[in-house]
Amino acid sequence: MSSKNEINWNFYFITDSSLTKQDCLKDVEDAIKGGARVIQYREDRRSATDMMAETRILANLCKKAGVHLLVNNHVDIALAVDADGVHLGQSDMPLEDARQTFPDGIIGISCHTLDDVSEAERKGADYIAVSPVFFTTTKTDISKPLGLDGVSRFRKVTDLPLVAIGGINLDNVRDVVLAGADSVCAISATVATDDVEASVREFEEVIYKAKLERN
Repeated sequence: MSSKNEINWNFYFITDSSLTKQDCLKDVEDAIKGGARVIQYREDRRSATDMMAETRILANLCKKAGVHLLVNNHVDIALAVDADGVHLGQSDMPLEDARQTFPDGIIGISCHTLDDVSEAERKGADYIAVSPVFFTTTKTDISKPLGLDGVSRFRKVTDLPLVAIGGINLDNVRDVVLAGADSVCAISATVATDDVEASVREFEEVIYKAKLERN
């Protein structure tokens, strides 16, 4: 398992088999070639058997590449395949239970309010997902986007890494990073494209330049 201190927070890649033009395994290979160093496996529509089989392959792939693999929600699968950690939503397994079950894992959680952020810090989260920043069709459970102001407000109350997600594309990603995000996820703008590798590489370049500008 990779160290939490080694995480490269730039582009955070999330799989989505409902959007891809190939398959999630090929997407991850291409995303890694494009520079992504954090991969989240999010395929909850699949059976547990299929998820286990795919994450085993991805765990081996990510370890060879020196990339962090996180599993969405399923702590049991993450532990079984020796993934680096899990990502939780507000309605998933309680963070404190996940931490108890997976004491050495990287655990992140989606936060929609400042109170969510405070609770996440108190309960031992390793990073915060600011969700959603803008309107997005890939997240239907939250109706009101936080906007750039939301990213800035989250940044002011926590030193934990912030991963921004929701409606992010190459036109607005610079502003998201300047607002305080450490990492960015753009599912539709990468997974749904004809060239995942090139799309991820473009995001990596913009994020890198924006961080230099911010500092």
